[in-house]
Amino acid sequence: MVAPWILWRYILRDVSIYTCLGLLVFSLLLVVQNTLRFIDELLSAGVGFGGLMKLVGVILPSYLCYAIPTSLLMGVLLAFGRMSADGEIIAMRASGISVPRLLPPVFALGTLAALVTGYLLFELEPRSHQQMKMLVREMASLSRVAKPGGFREFGDRTVYVDAAGDETCPLKGVLIGDFSDPRRTFYIAARCGSIRDGAESTSLALDLVDGSIHFSESASDRYRKIQFVKMHTEIDLAEYLKRGLRARELTFRELLRYDAAFRRGETPVIRGEEGHRSVKVQIHRRMAFPFAAVLLTLLSVPLGIRPVRAGRSAGALTAIALMALYWLVFTAGELMGERGWVPPWLGVWTANLLALGVALLLMRLAPRGDS
Repeated sequence: MVAPWILWRYILRDVSIYTCLGLLVFSLLLVVQNTLRFIDELLSAGVGFGGLMKLVGVILPSYLCYAIPTSLLMGVLLAFGRMSADGEIIAMRASGISVPRLLPPVFALGTLAALVTGYLLFELEPRSHQQMKMLVREMASLSRVAKPGGFREFGDRTVYVDAAGDETCPLKGVLIGDFSDPRRTFYIAARCGSIRDGAESTSLALDLVDGSIHFSESASDRYRKIQFVKMHTEIDLAEYLKRGLRARELTFRELLRYDAAFRRGETPVIRGEEGHRSVKVQIHRRMAFPFAAVLLTLLSVPLGIRPVRAGRSAGALTAIALMALYWLVFTAGELMGERGWVPPWLGVWTANLLALGVALLLMRLAPRGDS
């Protein structure tokens, strides 16, 4: 039989439309849910719309790798569910088109989704985790600096803000002590101050108005005072923002380098439950999870062609249920691999093996169930 190109284009169009709608919905839900986790830091730091959009841009890549397979799964279930409810599947079967002949457009979309998901997992997701951690700590440090009352320490500097003001004077009564040089300490006192981003990504800039700088030297009784109308100084937050990396925050190339270092007998410092086992688990995780887009999509075809009395919305619910079940098995296997209960490859690839087995079984039973 000649390849049904018209039918494949029809399936491709329908699945693509539903997938795009699902991707928009799932991405929005995931980003909003995770942005709300940081709403306290955003409000206390006085972050505006620009800062909120920056946080959304940082969060989005880390969750797209989960939204893409779920959206494609929902797209296949909704498209085939609609065709089944409208009798189109019965017409196709009567024309001699079997279930396997409906797979090429679905497989093509699944392969494309797997490639995109793989790129996200290999490169963008770990960078997103690092940027998210840095951004949240930066907001937390900003709120600490701007919070009135109490002395805040940042390395060799101590900052005190007496009270919050208005737009003309955001911070009232700013006091900064600098102890970086024990032989020559000084402190800055200013009537007003404001905070903005520093020249470096790990620094905060303080613009001070109407104040003075007080110098003292431990080796002598000398004391100096310099008054100023405006002054600019920066607080280095590098030590505050600096934390050990987790294996999840490393790109795939970095994971391979760490794995090679472990094999050479070196012991790179990585945070977490860790060591060589966590690196191996992450390597297998990055390779295994993209296949979810293909396996779950193939599994959804025989499910989608079965008439469902619950209505067309059942496709979305089934997609969420399947993805949740897959992710539960996948996460459990990843956890068991990290704790050494099973080999890393077995813990991570178990979910894919189960999905492949169920997909082949449903494909085999599909002709019988639809006849």
